[in-house]
Amino acid sequence: MTHSIKGYPFDYTDKQKYSPVYQHSINQRTLIIPGGGCVYYRANKGDVCPFCAFPPFSRYVIKGDNHEDYFDSWALTGDFYKSMFNQALSDRKPFDKLAVFNGGSFFPNSELPNEFQEYVYREVAKRSDIKQLMVEAYPTFISQKKLIQAKEILSSTDLMVGIGFESLDERVRNQYLKKRIDLKQFEEKIKLMQRLGVQVFIYAFLKAPQLTEAQALRETLNTLAYLNNLGVDEIALSCAFVPPGTNLETQFNAGQFRPPWLWSIIEIIKAAKENSWPLSVGGFEDTPPPVATPNNCPSCDEHILQQIENHRLTNNTQQISSLTCQCKEQWQTQVDNSEVSIKTHNKVDYELIQTS
Repeated sequence: MTHSIKGYPFDYTDKQKYSPVYQHSINQRTLIIPGGGCVYYRANKGDVCPFCAFPPFSRYVIKGDNHEDYFDSWALTGDFYKSMFNQALSDRKPFDKLAVFNGGSFFPNSELPNEFQEYVYREVAKRSDIKQLMVEAYPTFISQKKLIQAKEILSSTDLMVGIGFESLDERVRNQYLKKRIDLKQFEEKIKLMQRLGVQVFIYAFLKAPQLTEAQALRETLNTLAYLNNLGVDEIALSCAFVPPGTNLETQFNAGQFRPPWLWSIIEIIKAAKENSWPLSVGGFEDTPPPVATPNNCPSCDEHILQQIENHRLTNNTQQISSLTCQCKEQWQTQVDNSEVSIKTHNKVDYELIQTS
């Protein structure tokens, strides 16, 4: 994190991206603040999402060394968060979307004081340039009370709430990725948001560590088709990378895990285009910076990464369809096309993957 208030770090960045909601490119400012610790992370003593290193990182930057076993809230006061917010928006530069991320859920008061939540809504509502405010939340913390509070203060500004659902497959979602999200509750929360006019943003994860490339690709395509049929506004493809200091880094260093091939991401982009899924492809960076990210080979990585970035900006798939490299044959041997036929994934037929 590159900025600080009295020694407490935070960060904000600007990026242009294509919005499936508005169907054109928008300017997004992303504010990242160290919240009081993901409630889900703290309740389970850190035995959660193996791909996320933000909660222990935020604990370290607030509490310092020797607090690895500290699982009470480490939230700062509302005034600290207000100062971070004010500095992040002090340049008055216009942008279309503001995303406020705290490495957990925006709504629990133990993560971010309610006074700060209301402050964000009020300040955003004053800005005619900001069309959309996005926050994230675990399904348990998405309540009618919190959503109505936000909607009433935001007035005409759109509210978007993101959920890290990750996978339709029960085993992948709740055993491998340790999300512990009940499918029925998840669907109920989506219906609640849709009923209240809240835009729904869902993360879908590509390549849980226990899956082969073929299994991961098939499982993600099934998940995307399911989410599209639920009518979510945007589906964000989260591609596995290796955060430092996690079990995933241990597996990666032991040669037991490889981030997804870029070819798999290309196939998903093509499937989304074919089936009109509201897909966006997340970036391969994070806080703290990852140890390894999705890749193919040194010969084509740079070019294909550029084409994926162009898709993020414009939603254009024209160049993607013609991409090729010798390494694609190696990827092809790992993906059985008879098993992973993207043409079948617009059906309401979500066969669970076989991982035994």
